[in-house]
Formats: sequence, C-alpha cells, structure tokens
Amino acid sequence: MTPDIVPSPRPASPGATSVLAWPAWLRVLAVLPAVALLWLAVVWARLEVAPG
Repeated sequence: MTPDIVPSPRPASPGATSVLAWPAWLRVLAVLPAVALLWLAVVWARLEVAPG
C-alpha cells in the first residue's frame, strides 16, 4: 500500500513570491529600517545609563 501524496502548500495569492527570491539589495532595504531602529534604541539606552 502506497502512502497518499500530500501536495505542498501554496502561497495565499498566486502572485506572491518568497522574500528569499528577492535580490539581495532589496532584502537589505527591507531589513534596514528595523536594524536602524534597533541601533538607535541601543544608543539611546547607553546614553541613559552613562554616568553624567
């Protein structure tokens, strides 16, 4: 007896593509705002803790 073949899941919309399929420069642009905000949060936290 052979097991049933389950089809692989498909994207919600037919035109949707994976982020991993994007060019590298576009992935960097997509992540850059979050990285910049995290960096600013760290700088701000260090200024609050620094002895004055």
